[in-house]
Amino acid sequence: MTETRHLASIGDIERGTWDSLVPAPCFYQSHGWLAGQERPDFATATYTVVSSGSRLLAATPSYDFPAENAPPLPPVAADREVLRVGTRTGYHNEFLLAGTEEEQRDALAELVEGLADHAARLGSDALLFDFLTTDSLRLLAGLFPVRAQLRSAEAVVHNEEGTFESYRRLLGRNVRKRDYEVRKFEQAGLRLETAPLSECVDELAPLIGQTMDRYDASLDLAEIRTFLTVQAEHLDGLSTVFRVVDEEGGLVGGHVSFAWREMLYARVAGFDYTRTRDAYEYFNAVYYGPLRHMEQHGLDTLHLGLSAVQAKVRRGARLHPVWAAVLPLPLVRGAGLTRDAAADQALADSVRAEAGGGMDEKEWELGRVTPL
Repeated sequence: MTETRHLASIGDIERGTWDSLVPAPCFYQSHGWLAGQERPDFATATYTVVSSGSRLLAATPSYDFPAENAPPLPPVAADREVLRVGTRTGYHNEFLLAGTEEEQRDALAELVEGLADHAARLGSDALLFDFLTTDSLRLLAGLFPVRAQLRSAEAVVHNEEGTFESYRRLLGRNVRKRDYEVRKFEQAGLRLETAPLSECVDELAPLIGQTMDRYDASLDLAEIRTFLTVQAEHLDGLSTVFRVVDEEGGLVGGHVSFAWREMLYARVAGFDYTRTRDAYEYFNAVYYGPLRHMEQHGLDTLHLGLSAVQAKVRRGARLHPVWAAVLPLPLVRGAGLTRDAAADQALADSVRAEAGGGMDEKEWELGRVTPL
């Protein structure tokens, strides 16, 4: 017999139990990451779990935002009072499920029904699954009639052989330009050092602030220090900061990353622009240095997230679609998937035009996205 429970904190479930459901692509749904995102002053988190005895079958966070903190809704969820299901940061969600395909379908159905009950108690009239992978969207649509829209494209470097030389082979005709970026960095007298996040919070926070200001995403310095400190508290053992230093060891910039299973996640970078030398510091700190580090630590996949897709594709990334999916309440059982095919195709075409490559034609053939 299965049981569905709603927990008020990720701390209410043992870390190893939760993480047993979390594969490599789902770092942003891991216990440590979610613990660092708990902010009751910002949004109320709930963790819905389905279990059978001591065995965890399905799990997800959800977030109830007050109106003043709520992120903008995707058009498919316009005019809805939604409960947001899945991690609230990181822009990657998929269902955390255990067992055979049949067991996973049953567990997902129970999970969604539990979420619907929770949402109804909050006064919500829909569940929003944002930045959902195609496989998870299809699985959900095989159980419930879903309204969906293409949301974006996430960039990932799949370096299956796991060496820097195999990465260079991925680059094809772009390899000479990328080699030049490495040489220019080295010739500028710069080098990379690594350290855990806990050793870098105070020095790195102002540089992240500089970079955020530069790209019109300003955040108070105290807030930057707070989120870095919290991440160090929960994730220090998974963290690597790639510190860009000059000949005297002075800090020029840095990039915070986290390792999960066989993947490395590029998270945030910051630079002192009075000390940079037009030497591709960003790409060395976020791509080339981490890829060499990955070879040494048995990692083969670099997650780069959304946006700036052309720069990422030119440096070996592949692009994968992510979706917004809405389930109106009350729930109705039965397979179904409704979307604006023309709007989705227009977005896919826009991504293709910007990226100039990196898109598997079969994966991006949106007409194939049907309920499982």
